[in-house]
Amino acid sequence: MLRIRVARTAAEVDALRSAWESIDSEQGTIFQTFRWNRLAASIFADREEPYFVFCEDDNGVAIIPAVIRQQSQTIGFAGEALFDYRDYLACGDTAVLERGWQELASLGLPLTITAICEPEAAIWNQLPKTFYSRSPRLSPSEISAETFAQNHARAFSRLRKLERMGLEIRRYSGVDQIVRSIYELRSRQSIPGELFHDRRRVDFIVTACAQEASLCEVFTLQHGGTLAAALITFCDRQFRRFYTTYYDRNWARYSPGVSLLFEIARRSLAEGRSFDLMTGEQSYKLRIAQTAQDLFTIAASADQLRELSPATYAAEHAA
Repeated sequence: MLRIRVARTAAEVDALRSAWESIDSEQGTIFQTFRWNRLAASIFADREEPYFVFCEDDNGVAIIPAVIRQQSQTIGFAGEALFDYRDYLACGDTAVLERGWQELASLGLPLTITAICEPEAAIWNQLPKTFYSRSPRLSPSEISAETFAQNHARAFSRLRKLERMGLEIRRYSGVDQIVRSIYELRSRQSIPGELFHDRRRVDFIVTACAQEASLCEVFTLQHGGTLAAALITFCDRQFRRFYTTYYDRNWARYSPGVSLLFEIARRSLAEGRSFDLMTGEQSYKLRIAQTAQDLFTIAASADQLRELSPATYAAEHAA
C-alpha cells in the first residue's frame, strides 16, 4: 500500500526524520541531510514554503525536499541560495519516486532547480536541463600532497612568508564563536545582493556550522587577535568541502585567503581526503583543481511536469 505525506512546516518535517536519515546514510551529500533541510524549512519558510513529499510502500521510499518559492510561485528544492548540490533521496522501486513527482505536478507550477550534479539519474534524465557550471575538485587518487606542493611552490612560498610575519594557522570546529565572527565580517564587506549581505542567510549558515560541530572545520590565519583569513569547510563522506573564505582586505597584497586554501587542499590530500572547491570556476579554484564535476539547471513548465509524471508512472506499472 502506497503512503504519501506532504510536510508543509518544519514541525511536519520532523516526522520524516527517521525515514530520512535511513536513506541519507546511504546516499547524497551534506545538502541532502535531514538536519540541513529541516533547518532550511524553518529559517526560510516565508520565502520558500516547504512542500516536502514523502512516499513509501513495501518496495521503496522517496523524499523530495520541494519548496514553493513565494515571490516567483515556482517549485524548487529547499536551501534557498545556500545549497550547492540539489537532489531527491530514494531507494527501492522507482514507481514510488515517480508518484512523488505526480504530487508535485498537481500543484500546476513550473519547476526550476540549480544545481544538479547527477543529471542522468532517474527523473533528471527526463526533464529539460542546461549546463550551469562546474565544481572543481582535487583527489588523492590523482595527485599526492607532495607533488601538489611542488607544483604550486609559489603559493606555499607566500604562506611561509606570512608565517615569518607572525601569522599562524589555527583550527576550530563549527560550534566556536569565531564562525559567527567570520560571517559578520563577510557581511560587512558585502554589498546588497551578495550572498551574505542577507542576515537570514548568515543566521542559517552559522546554525548549520554549529549543528555539524566537529564535521565543520574552520581554518584561520591569525596574528594575535587579527584575523587575516579564514576558511570554512565541511567533512562530507570522502570529501572536505570548501564552503566559505574570508580575508582581511588590509592583508590583500599577501593573498592570505588563497594561501590558506592551498595549504588546506594540501592537508586534505595528505589525509587521503578529496577536496571539493564547490560551485564556480574562479581562476584560483582552477589553479588548485585536477578535475571538475559538471552541474546543471533543471527547468520544466507546469505542463512538462504534468506530462512527465503520469506517463512514467504508468509505464513503470505496465512493465
